[in-house]
Amino acid sequence: MNVKAPVETTDIRVQRKRHWQIDEVTIQVMVMSSLLVMVVLLTGWYDPNFFSAFSIRSVLRDTATWSLFALGQAVVIISGGIDLSVGSLMCFLGVFALLLLGPIPWPLSLVLGPGPLPLLGIIPLVILLAISVGVWHGQLVCRLGLQPFLVTLCSLLTLRGLARVITHDKTVSFSAKEVPLLHELGSGAWLGIPVPVYILIAVMFPLGLFMHGTVSGRYLYAIGYNVEAARFSGVRVNLLRTVSYMICGFLTALAALLEAGDVKSVPPSSAGMAYEMYGITGAVLGGCALRGGQGSLIGVVIGMGILRVIKSAVVFLGISTYWTFTVTGVVLLAAVIADSVIRRRKMG
Repeated sequence: MNVKAPVETTDIRVQRKRHWQIDEVTIQVMVMSSLLVMVVLLTGWYDPNFFSAFSIRSVLRDTATWSLFALGQAVVIISGGIDLSVGSLMCFLGVFALLLLGPIPWPLSLVLGPGPLPLLGIIPLVILLAISVGVWHGQLVCRLGLQPFLVTLCSLLTLRGLARVITHDKTVSFSAKEVPLLHELGSGAWLGIPVPVYILIAVMFPLGLFMHGTVSGRYLYAIGYNVEAARFSGVRVNLLRTVSYMICGFLTALAALLEAGDVKSVPPSSAGMAYEMYGITGAVLGGCALRGGQGSLIGVVIGMGILRVIKSAVVFLGISTYWTFTVTGVVLLAAVIADSVIRRRKMG
């Protein structure tokens, strides 16, 4: 008696095939990781000074700081939005924090007193202000139905203008001897590793748990993938999209404090300039689709690492720094084209 092996149905075969397939985000992260290694090796091969302890610490410090606001940008993009105000918000928050370290100017002194305030009191104020900006963005986008691009573009201009107004367009600075903790947070190191790296790791774990281990986090992906389907499924779309902007504001506040602590000054006319483009580029390089619905947090950090190493490579290769923005623009365009090609192949 012959016994035939059970025939797999088409659905089972498709499911098994999909189980062994690598999704496009993972592929992009793997490609970007390879690109990062290649750029690092090529730069170090051309100029061994790139591998000096000072250079490596500088790259790690900047990558960690930039990754914080880029992760916030990524969360917004995953949910189907965008935040163009990140750079101006960093500038405004940095100015705000340093102003509170000294005699507080009018009209802030009417609310906060003559000052100065202790750093441990300033940090929660800066974070609260950043989260409030995120709530404001979320309400304008969700309640009034305004385009995220236009809402955050207006904030980009408004926050930059406010930073220049309250400082009379003068650079605000502080003394590392008077506020050692802030300087240590921005430029200090422990066991040879910059402090911002530890802060980034401390942020990555809860953020990753929220995005992948909670229902609300997974809903953000669903909202970005198809907002109407998510709404019809009972997802609280407005609340969660507002939360994404709040997360972006919170992470931008951390980045602002770290950068201000590292540089020890904040020029209101140039601080954070084009950082929103860095955040978007890093997010896209890390696998975030500008259409929303997909992205990798680890990929974002790798993407920001690529941008930071490219910035160093321009210097070590003897290329004029004027080319930095050009190279960044070309990299962003290449990432957008690759994302479009992948989407068309997937749909086809």
